[in-house]
Amino acid sequence: MKKAIPDASSTPGGRHTLSMVYTVINFLKSVEEPQTAEDLKRHVNADFEANPELYRTITQNNKIDYDPKNHTFSYRPAYNIKNKEDLLALLQEKKDEGGMEVRELKDSYIDVRGVVEELVETGQVYVIRNKDNTPRILFYNDARLNVDFDADFKQMWHELRAPDETDLPAELEKAGLKTMEVFEKKAAVDDSKQKKAKARNRKVKITNTHLEGIDLTQDYVAPK
Repeated sequence: MKKAIPDASSTPGGRHTLSMVYTVINFLKSVEEPQTAEDLKRHVNADFEANPELYRTITQNNKIDYDPKNHTFSYRPAYNIKNKEDLLALLQEKKDEGGMEVRELKDSYIDVRGVVEELVETGQVYVIRNKDNTPRILFYNDARLNVDFDADFKQMWHELRAPDETDLPAELEKAGLKTMEVFEKKAAVDDSKQKKAKARNRKVKITNTHLEGIDLTQDYVAPK
């Protein structure tokens, strides 16, 4: 009988390795320069010689960039943002995809909030904020679309009051509109209905010759 190989996370040594991987990732995230194996051993006690499994796991982790030429390790953020120019370029690149959530950027730059406020101050980005005034969603301000409007129209626009975020779904429903979340749920329900319909209409392969000529998709009534 073939012996099952235990999951790494279910053994004491495996749990220690995973814990050390987490420690290494957090350390690499806190520094800008790539780190050698000796650096990791000195700063977070990651000893690859004593724990070869740790080395294998670290080099294969999708949050860590390993440079086999220089034998160094560095943190791999979701987006490689090191300054406000990088952030602005990313927002410009994704301007046709809608806004970007700030939480997606937090592991990319240590002071992302400060950079966001600077870009907002200079009018290069628009921001939707949380109730505590922290940035939530960022939009690139495409200067080509900035056109002047009549003063009366501007006044009318500023006099409009949007509903509170908690009341917005109900107000949209009153106006005959729906949020994206509603559309997504409806699409999921429609998909499940279509799958059920296909299942009901699926052809049944006849394997018994005495059933030939009988439509099994309809209620069958035996002849009297």
